[in-house]
Amino acid sequence: MENYLFNLEKIKDLTSSVDTLQANLFQLTEISRKAEYYAKSIVQQFTDKNFKLQINILTNLINKVKIKLENITQDNIKCFLGFQEALIKKYKETYLKKLKKLKLNTENLSKIGLSLIENKNISKTLNEISYIPSIEVNQWIEILDSLKQNTIFLRFIKRIQHHYDVIVNDRLQVEFSKIPKNTDLSLIKNFEKDFRENPIISFKEFQQIADNELSQQELKRKKQIVTRVREREEFEKLKKKQNEQKETYEDYLKLSNREFERRIRKQSRVKLNKITKKDVEEKKIEISEEISEKIEKFKSKFNKSFEEKYLIKKDEEKDPIDLIRERKSNKDKEYKHFKDHFKKN
Repeated sequence: MENYLFNLEKIKDLTSSVDTLQANLFQLTEISRKAEYYAKSIVQQFTDKNFKLQINILTNLINKVKIKLENITQDNIKCFLGFQEALIKKYKETYLKKLKKLKLNTENLSKIGLSLIENKNISKTLNEISYIPSIEVNQWIEILDSLKQNTIFLRFIKRIQHHYDVIVNDRLQVEFSKIPKNTDLSLIKNFEKDFRENPIISFKEFQQIADNELSQQELKRKKQIVTRVREREEFEKLKKKQNEQKETYEDYLKLSNREFERRIRKQSRVKLNKITKKDVEEKKIEISEEISEKIEKFKSKFNKSFEEKYLIKKDEEKDPIDLIRERKSNKDKEYKHFKDHFKKN
C-alpha cells in the first residue's frame, strides 16, 4: 500500500483536482461579476417596479449562492493542499527509511566500488556537481521579453560583453605584435576593423584577402582603361570622318550647278563601269559549243525587227543619266498619247 500511495506520480494524480478547483473558482467570480453588470443594465432599461424588484431579488440570491460556493471551494482547496503536504511529508519519511535500510557497511562498500572501478564498470563519482545544465533555445525565446526588463540579467550581459571585449583586445595585441614594422597604417586600421567583426581571422589571411581584392580592382581598372581607349579611338575616327564629310560638303557648295551635275555624272559612270566589270567577272557562265550553236540558230530565226524591239543596244558614247532621261521622256510621251486616246473614246 505504501509503494502504491507514497509515490510522487501518484501524489500528483491525487492532488491534480486542486488546479481544477482554483480554475472553477476564478470562473465563478467572473460569471457573478458579469451577472451583476447585466442586471444593472437591464434594470435601467425597464420602468416596471415589480420587474425591477424581481431582478433585485434574483441578483441577491445569486450573490448569496456565489459566496457559499466560494467558501466551499476555498475550504476544499485548503483540504487538498493539506492532504498534498501530508502525502509529500510521508513520502519523504518513507524514502529516508529506504535509504537507511539500503546503507551498506563502509568497508564492504569500498571493496565493491574499487573492484568495479578496476574492471572499468563504473568511474569515480564526484561529491558535487561541477556544472549547471543550460536551458533550451525554446525556453530562452519564451523568457527573452521578460529578461529585457530584468536589471540583474542586463547587468550580467554587460559583464559578459566587457569580458568579451577584453579577450578580443588581448588577441588583437598578439596579432599586432606579428605585423611587420613597415606595414601601412591604413592596412592596420582596416585589419583592426575586420578583426573586431571576426576575431578568428589572422593578419596573414587578411593580407591575402586584401591582395586578392586589390588585384581584382586593378584588373577591373585596366579593363575600364582599355574600353575608354577604344571608345576614344572610335570617337577620333568618327570625328575625322565627319570633318572630311564637312569639307567635301563645303567644296560642293562652292561649285556651280553645271559643275555639280558634271561631277555627279562622272561618279555614276565610274560606279556603273565597276559594277559591270564585277558582274562580268563574277557571274561568267560557262557555255559549251553545242549550246552556243543552238543559241545562234535560234537567234537567226528572228529578223532584225526583233533585235530593234527587244535587244538593248550599248551606246558607250552617251552618258547613262542622259539615256535614263531620254527613256523617261519617251515613256511620258507614250503615256500621254494613250491617255488622250482613252479620253476621246
